[in-house]
Amino acid sequence: MAIESPLLHAPSNSSRGISKKVALTAALCLGVIVASAFFISGQDNKLASMPRVSARAALTCPRMCGMPTVSSIGQATRRLPNLRGGAMTEIAKGVSFDTVAREWRMKWSPDADKASLVKAQEALDEVLTEVKAIPGVKSVQRVVCGGCLDFKVVTSLEADKFGDWEGSEFSPEKKFLEKVKGIDGISFVETQTYTLMPM
Repeated sequence: MAIESPLLHAPSNSSRGISKKVALTAALCLGVIVASAFFISGQDNKLASMPRVSARAALTCPRMCGMPTVSSIGQATRRLPNLRGGAMTEIAKGVSFDTVAREWRMKWSPDADKASLVKAQEALDEVLTEVKAIPGVKSVQRVVCGGCLDFKVVTSLEADKFGDWEGSEFSPEKKFLEKVKGIDGISFVETQTYTLMPM
């Protein structure tokens, strides 16, 4: 036996009007709930398809900037002949390289007659011989900006040798970074890996 809602048999016109409003409100609410469910489901699918980025990847640029890592270069690129006798790796058409660089960077303070800059240079001097002795090193460059207060050290290696240095955790990187992090006035200590080519 069917059960009928008492609202459908209300004794007055005003009650019938109220019942219609209630029905319309219920229908609207149901529509909003269904639409929200589809929207949330779609957003979940989008989030699920997004790449997950680890803290380490965020601090070491290659995965973030779209460059292939040293370990994936062989899968993501193809080798090209190098006029200098080695091998070039092609990232995209017309974009090739044979040199990979590791950058250590930080900000220094002009306070106390640039004492933090002086100490950062001293910390670099302590490891410079060790850095230059890394197999495959092409150059070690220092960048200092008096306006932006940047202090950067860029160590360039032959691409084929870079993986070995990465395997050693870029020694003596840890020692150098710990040293500069303890200097008053030094901030925003970061590292980055990228390709570097003369044009």
